[in-house]
Amino acid sequence: MVTFWKILLVLTAAGGGGALATAAHIPLGWLIGALLVSTGFTLAGMTIRIDRIRAYGLVVLGLSLGQSFTPEIMAQLIAYLPLILACGLFTLLSGLLFTGLFTKGAELDASTAFFCTIPGGVVLMAVQAQRAGASEAHVVLAQTVRLGVVVLSYPVLLHVFLPDHTRDAVAAAVGGTQAYTPADLLWVALLLAGGVGVAHLARRSFLPNPWMIAPCLFAIALQQTDLDPVTLPHWIVTVCQIILGVSLGARMIPDFLRRSLRLVVVSAVSTLCLTMLLVLAALAMARISTMDEAALLFGMSPGGMPEMTVAARAMGVSVPLVLSFHLTRILLANLMLEPFWHILSRLLARCGAKP
Repeated sequence: MVTFWKILLVLTAAGGGGALATAAHIPLGWLIGALLVSTGFTLAGMTIRIDRIRAYGLVVLGLSLGQSFTPEIMAQLIAYLPLILACGLFTLLSGLLFTGLFTKGAELDASTAFFCTIPGGVVLMAVQAQRAGASEAHVVLAQTVRLGVVVLSYPVLLHVFLPDHTRDAVAAAVGGTQAYTPADLLWVALLLAGGVGVAHLARRSFLPNPWMIAPCLFAIALQQTDLDPVTLPHWIVTVCQIILGVSLGARMIPDFLRRSLRLVVVSAVSTLCLTMLLVLAALAMARISTMDEAALLFGMSPGGMPEMTVAARAMGVSVPLVLSFHLTRILLANLMLEPFWHILSRLLARCGAKP
């Protein structure tokens, strides 16, 4: 019971922080406000565990995102698939440019540095680091700092490079509400139940992030067969932002940050450098392709898939395109990073370097 009231207090306070950030015209205000409030609680010594709430929040998010995949959008995605694959590879391999910062600045071995610097997701990189014999704790810390830095810095970068989308985001945050009939609400309830069901079924499958991807695929299938007549309520984006913000802030416990202060600093610096590199690459790619600049910026962001797709939805950017970028990058990371590291480590060993 104490845990319930503690979680309720944190979520309520985080919602208030998000409301204040949104009222201050901060893009992605609900997520950033919740992140800052949650971080304040954890730095004050409170332990926050909302893994189950976050999982079900990802189910709702996956359903909401999947409803954006109309047949017309699916045809557009197929046309853009070569570009999405190329950008996914470039984003993953760009992290290698900053491996030296981790080996020299944080004094990590090459294996741990490799998995710290690749923008492939906290869980995925931690699992692959463990398999490769690298330090899982250092990788989790570096990847968590990366997510936090991206979430906090991206609104500033978007304000600089895409001010129109920033204004649209503020307008969307204070937009009107949609009326639902009892029949609509019944359909929403059935859709949520279906999303939870497929997520549980997919937990032991090969899908990365099954809590989000399985419901998303479920909603996409419904969209293609015209069996999805009602969109989820608009406020769902707000709820997802608050939950994601709290889950990120909950990781910033003092011991976690103090354990390797140099690694925290190196992770933050490398993330800012990587972000600027990918922003410039996205803008350059937009000039030689027909894809929207904002979709490329979000798609090539080194942030996490849930955070960036929520941000894209909140800022009026094409969610299917952004989600396709991040899902492609995760699939590529699943398929190629481990064998790539084994080949690279053998080359390092032949050259006399310590892998």
